[in-house]
Amino acid sequence: MWVVAISGVAGLAVGAVSSSVYAAGADGSGAPASAADAVASRSTDATIPPIVATGGEAETTIETVEVPLEPESIQQTDKYLPVGYQKVVSTGNPGLQLAMYAVTSVNGVETGRELLASFVVKEPTHDVVSVGSLEVASRGPIVAGSNRDIGKQLAASWGWTGVEWLCLDNLFERESGWRTNADNPSSSAYGIPQALPGSKMASAGADWLTNPATQITWGLGYIKGRYGTPCGAWGKFSERSPHWY
Repeated sequence: MWVVAISGVAGLAVGAVSSSVYAAGADGSGAPASAADAVASRSTDATIPPIVATGGEAETTIETVEVPLEPESIQQTDKYLPVGYQKVVSTGNPGLQLAMYAVTSVNGVETGRELLASFVVKEPTHDVVSVGSLEVASRGPIVAGSNRDIGKQLAASWGWTGVEWLCLDNLFERESGWRTNADNPSSSAYGIPQALPGSKMASAGADWLTNPATQITWGLGYIKGRYGTPCGAWGKFSERSPHWY
């Protein structure tokens, strides 16, 4: 067998061996080997396994670590947003926490750590998401050339498609049944959007009394100015009793 003499503190990991090599004879004398024997040993012996560090003094240091605090997602109910729809109200930003540890190591190898203290430097701001609760029904097929068909095309020109169209369709159906000559005798509201009084629609055209496009155009402008969107108007209409917008 080969025995390697290691200089230095016992237990330290060694990357190089001592130049003094001894051959243990049959009598165990440990007499120095000849140079030729040493060369022969290098060509025939296997690689000497590394010596694992098992000793040494423990050292403790203080380490401060930055820990990001991820924003959470907070949901809020929006009664003017249809069921099944969500809308991001605001996007959050991460915060920052500092954590202080006592780190123990032996021979440069970490053997343990203990949390001493932690504190928040910056609180995260959370994502806010609106979740719709407004009931909006789909009213089925639209007959080509009908007042509903005209209304859908005009709404699209305002960018109101999809669920916004559904809100408008429900609103005008409840207000007038999409009838150009719908007249409310108790309030003098008139036409598809139930303008009060009906003569207000003259701002959209002199033919406001009979032209569905003129009436709808006025109604879309009214909705835009007062509620922002058809779903905003439908939401207000739905929560009021009696219903109006």
